[in-house]
Order: sequence, then C-alpha cells, then structure tokens
Amino acid sequence: MASLLCTATRPCTAAAWSPRRRQVSAQPSSAPAAPRLLIAARPQRRAVAARAESQYANIVQVNAEQLEAEILSRDRPLIIDFYATWCGPCVLLAKELETVAEKMGDAVRILKIDTDQNPDISTQLQIHGLPTLIFVGMDASKPALRTEGLLPAQVIQEIVERDLMAGAEEAK
Repeated sequence: MASLLCTATRPCTAAAWSPRRRQVSAQPSSAPAAPRLLIAARPQRRAVAARAESQYANIVQVNAEQLEAEILSRDRPLIIDFYATWCGPCVLLAKELETVAEKMGDAVRILKIDTDQNPDISTQLQIHGLPTLIFVGMDASKPALRTEGLLPAQVIQEIVERDLMAGAEEAK
C-alpha cells in the first residue's frame, strides 16, 4: 500500500477500497469526479520518525566508519541499534533506548545506525529485520548478542546487566 488516492470532498471509507487498482474512492463511479489528493504514507511517517537526535549524551548517531572505531575503542558495553526512519517499531524502540539511557547512565553506550544511509554495513552484518540490536560486551572472547524486533526497556537493561556487565567484571 504505497499510496492512497482520496477525494478532497468526503472522507475515504474502507468499503471503497479496491485492491486491484490500489486506490480508495469515496464516490461511486457514476458521480462526477472530485479533485483528488495524493497522500503518500511513507513520507508522512518519515517526518514523524526523523528526530534521530537524542537528548542523552550516551546515545550517538554513527555511520559505518564511526561504528568500527567505536567498537575497537570501547570502554563500556555497547548497544548498537540498526533502524530506519520509516520503521514504526524502530521509533518505539528509540523511546525504549532513551529509557535505558536514562536508567543506566554512562554504564552503557548506545549507537544508532540508519540502514538506509548505510546499506553496506547492513549487508555486511546481514541485517534483514528492523529494528536489530547488537549487544557488544567488554570481553572480546564472548560473541556479540543480537536481537531483532521491539524489546521493552526492562529486557534491554537485563541483557546488559546479566550478559555484558558480568563479562566486564569477570575480565577485570
């Protein structure tokens, strides 16, 4: 459902939906044609989700090169959020990550990477579902943890405390 055609004079109804033509018409075909407005669904969502900047210092927007540098020079556990501005669950996850940042403070660093602006790293890391979170601990001998989909802040915090912080304490 890339776009919808609606009449400007009356609201669209679900009964008028035509899957074959992929348009909505609120008037019967015998009525005179009213002016039509093209309403694109995706750009409207982009405007809502485009606020990628965060008020928290430990949430940082990065590109592929910055991501690699952050991983190599990490001094605390990392949460890497692969997202897209048009993705509804990604917007909800951003709010959950802000909650995690507020609760955990400087104990964890959250990196956000836009998959539309960085398609190469997304392909290289085989990011197929959004949102995808990768948890990187301090212990280089342990593999990174990976999840796809929306997680509540409490679950993200538990993963960091149980799997990432415990590894950092054992390494010391």
